[in-house]
Amino acid sequence: MRHPLAAASLIAISLIAASVLLAATAARAQTIPPAAALWRELATTDVEAARGILLANHPAALSEARDPAFAGTLALAYGAALAHARQVTSFGGYAATLSAFAVAMGDHHISSGMLLAPLRSQWPGFIVGKRGSAWMVVDEDPGPDGPLHGARLISCDGRAPDDLARESLGVFRADWRVEAQQVQAAPWLLVDEGNPFVTRPKACVLEVGGQRRDVALAWRTVPRARLQPRLVKAMGSGEAGFGVRRAGGGYWISLQSLSASAAPVVEAVRAQQAALRAAPFVVLDVRGNGGGASAYGRQIAEALMGEAHVRGLLGVETADCGEAWRVSPAALASLRADQETIGRSAGAEEKALIDAMYARTLAAQAAGRPFSSDLTCAAPHRLPPAPSLMKGRLVLLTDTACFSSCLSLADDFRRLGALHLGAPTDAATRYTEVVAMPLPSGLALFSTLQALDISSPPRLGPFEPSKRFDGDMADTPAVEAWVLATIPATPAAAGAR
Repeated sequence: MRHPLAAASLIAISLIAASVLLAATAARAQTIPPAAALWRELATTDVEAARGILLANHPAALSEARDPAFAGTLALAYGAALAHARQVTSFGGYAATLSAFAVAMGDHHISSGMLLAPLRSQWPGFIVGKRGSAWMVVDEDPGPDGPLHGARLISCDGRAPDDLARESLGVFRADWRVEAQQVQAAPWLLVDEGNPFVTRPKACVLEVGGQRRDVALAWRTVPRARLQPRLVKAMGSGEAGFGVRRAGGGYWISLQSLSASAAPVVEAVRAQQAALRAAPFVVLDVRGNGGGASAYGRQIAEALMGEAHVRGLLGVETADCGEAWRVSPAALASLRADQETIGRSAGAEEKALIDAMYARTLAAQAAGRPFSSDLTCAAPHRLPPAPSLMKGRLVLLTDTACFSSCLSLADDFRRLGALHLGAPTDAATRYTEVVAMPLPSGLALFSTLQALDISSPPRLGPFEPSKRFDGDMADTPAVEAWVLATIPATPAAAGAR
């Protein structure tokens, strides 16, 4: 599991510190001369600090985690970041350097977050998105070349968009091995944020209405506040919302996150358990779900299919198969903050879990142990097989936003035989519990992970659906109509994914 404690709370803790730094940083930015040597020094210092954050807090930095690949990945990422830092002469270069360092670590949880950002960006008046293998114009302010919305991007400066994106977005914004991250990063292909390591194209070829057209890119300034929401929308992620409702002859469960907002959905599933179990199909819609507490997914599965069936197929974790925190001052601070924040609103069971985890980590520190618990565990205890209590088909609907605990949910439901529809998910490693820490310059935060899921495979996802939706995943009526039309056309055999 990705952990029943909300990782978002740990980020929030660090953002409190960030807000304190912000005022001082803004004041400092007024007085710092824009000298190339200074930006180079800031970038180099913060790269060193980011490496130190990973070494001091990431579980894989210790040999006990038995992850030798991590050291090699860190060495390569650090070396490339230093090479970038030596060429930095501006804030844009500084931001790109830290972003590339985080991307090279191969886990979307590791990231850099700028506390200051330019008020304006440059764009050519239109935004592209990746839809399947095609690059399409998905948003625009119509210009002299006429409407381009829906046009297909063929090339820019004689190069295919996939090649351009791999060398730019695939270094500074996304792990290009993961298709979902390609989709998430695609709208930034033709946006200039001052990255000196990327050459912006001068002209592109687009296919408009079946005809190819040469378009000279008229780069212009746009307020970042106006462009940013359009870029996010262009990623094409959906918004499932929250709740349980009828859909066609079956039911639709909407679960947009695994945060506290998921708890009422679990209760609604339990309240309508008899009807859901008797329905010809139940769709679990997790579009837009970036994670939270994986326990909510298990609870929905047990309410639908029966505890004996779910635990018989997935097993029951033994006491020593949960999360192990790397012992560090930051980890203890994170757990103390969880006691103060989550503990106020959590139920008795969750509060007891938080308290027990903090006590184990504190005891491990006193005993000089590197982790809160041993990193080996017994095989999951499997209950005798029991039939599912659902009469109909279970359907899982994902989009490219599915990440972190959502990946654990997807893995569970696929193993339970759910028919997987929609778009491929993101991917993650077995490491959990994000915390973002300020860098020495005061210009940015750098996030790391602090725990590992002992029973998880080294890498989780990406998960490929058995059938893809080629349209706009944000268009709920279209998605629902497609799902309802797809369900009767697919084999009913359990285990189809």
